[in-house]
Amino acid sequence: MTSTAEQLLDAVDDVIIEHGPSGVTLRRVGSQLGLSHTAAAHYYKDKPGLMTAYIARAWERVADGIDKASTIDDDRDAILAVGEAYATFALDNPSAFAVMSRLDQTNVDAPELWAARERGFFGLSGIIVRAQENGWASDRDTLDIVATGWSFVHGFVDLWVGGPLWAPYDGNELVPTLRRVLNDLLDGLAEPVRGF
Repeated sequence: MTSTAEQLLDAVDDVIIEHGPSGVTLRRVGSQLGLSHTAAAHYYKDKPGLMTAYIARAWERVADGIDKASTIDDDRDAILAVGEAYATFALDNPSAFAVMSRLDQTNVDAPELWAARERGFFGLSGIIVRAQENGWASDRDTLDIVATGWSFVHGFVDLWVGGPLWAPYDGNELVPTLRRVLNDLLDGLAEPVRGF
């Protein structure tokens, strides 16, 4: 990707901060860099094309964090590192985090978008499978664990970044708080599955 194309994606951050996700336009993104209103269209064609590239890049960065976590030998530490990477991404990239699940703004069938999202999903699944093969939560369905863990981490981070959890946890930091609570969730998932 050319540096101008990458700079245009960086400019989306500023536009979201100033105007919100619905305020992203090709003209505003170009003007952030002092470029003409056609600059973003040259690289991304239209707003869905721009947002597809922007959101795909966000998911690639999340997947980079998951890949890094997968190199940790201790299974639990690897899972906790995924949560930490996700939270750190949200803190460092609040604009991207705010829109990365909003496929309504993208070319939803774009291969690069699905490849980036699947890279993160399969990276996390691989860590969970490894932990199960080593005896953790081995009687649980892998997809259920991935869905539970991902939903929990995303929800916790979203509620923290958006304010509802940040205020009650005043004086605490997101990453260590998330690690502590996620560790408790992992303990619960390690318990044998009980019938109802």
